[in-house]
Amino acid sequence: MQDENASRKQAFLSAARIAQSAMTGGLHGAAAATAVEAGKRLVKPVLAASAVLFGIPLLFLTGIPCNLFDAPSVKSADIQEMTAQAQNLNASWKRQRSLEQQAVDLFVSLLPKNIGFLSIETRLGNTNDYWQVAITSVLNEQNVALLNEDKIVQTMKDKMQYKLEPKYKDGKLVGYILVIYDMTPDELMDKLGFDDQQKTWAGLIADTISDSDYSAPVGSTDNSADADLSDIVFTGRGNSKDVVYFSQYDSRWGSQMYGKTNTIAGAGCGPSSLAICISTLTNKTVTPPEVCVWSVKTGHRCEGSGSYHSLIPDGAAHWGVPCRGIGQSKKQLVQALQDGKLVIAIMSRGHFTRGGHFIVLRGITSQGKILVADCASYERSQKEWDINIFLNECNKGAASGGPFWVLG
Repeated sequence: MQDENASRKQAFLSAARIAQSAMTGGLHGAAAATAVEAGKRLVKPVLAASAVLFGIPLLFLTGIPCNLFDAPSVKSADIQEMTAQAQNLNASWKRQRSLEQQAVDLFVSLLPKNIGFLSIETRLGNTNDYWQVAITSVLNEQNVALLNEDKIVQTMKDKMQYKLEPKYKDGKLVGYILVIYDMTPDELMDKLGFDDQQKTWAGLIADTISDSDYSAPVGSTDNSADADLSDIVFTGRGNSKDVVYFSQYDSRWGSQMYGKTNTIAGAGCGPSSLAICISTLTNKTVTPPEVCVWSVKTGHRCEGSGSYHSLIPDGAAHWGVPCRGIGQSKKQLVQALQDGKLVIAIMSRGHFTRGGHFIVLRGITSQGKILVADCASYERSQKEWDINIFLNECNKGAASGGPFWVLG
């Protein structure tokens, strides 16, 4: 039994390494990691996990541009079929998320307004979509071919809960509150009967494919709500434009909710960065709250994990701003900045965040240093940065054409 447990532990660790390689290096990275691990005489579960992991970037990050997977294997019929399946599932996922919200809204609206003893309250967002994807994946043994719309619907149904809570006034029972809520990831996994290994694996997938709400990097100063950062415009250098600056912490909107589980100050870096670009490029002031409202309404807010990466190209299109994803291309990044374009970058742990964080790259100096407009930090926005910081710390598993998007 001890040997079996040790073997399972080694299998899990090996699969985790393959997962990380898949997400940071695309199919090449996963293939390389699989070859290395296979050389260590992996047990069957690891080989199965490694095969399925080829589908994880395709299934759950279907917006990733083809140039990230620019490898001969892309021409494989199996990979093409898997990509098509991923696109279908992605559409189903978005459709079911929208229908779920519509059903809840309709249910609330049908309650007669004159029933004083009963009210309805919704508390959704306890399990964000990244966790939902991870749990559904593990529940179906990470086999992309097994997943379909019925199984997506079933997992969504499993997480929805209803309960009656007593309502008191002056110590007396005056009625009830019908609460519609979704389970937390741990509650949902317990309901589905996950063992510890399945829970750990689901957590690894969720962490790998998601960005957490913004958290400040160590040793850097963030803006504060009482700092007056209104009416700031960064003066352009060379071909770069004068750039309007917004702070996600601004006292005018920082405490406003972005979705159901966090504020603009805590999770609004995506909308704030997009607002900077829209206001700069259209000469029309569009504020972070305006973008947040649109993001929530159109399903681009991911509760607990900031904004979906699709917010950038979709939001730019909504406000009439040309936008194209360039993946991780250093050449296109430099050329865009030299041409006076703005670039939105999604960053991972490093100089700009401990989780995930959208920032604006607003110019490049004659010495090749990058200028930024970081909606979380005016201090960081005053510095010149080495381009390799962005290439090394960008989110290499970004979807929807990222981690760099050229606007303008």
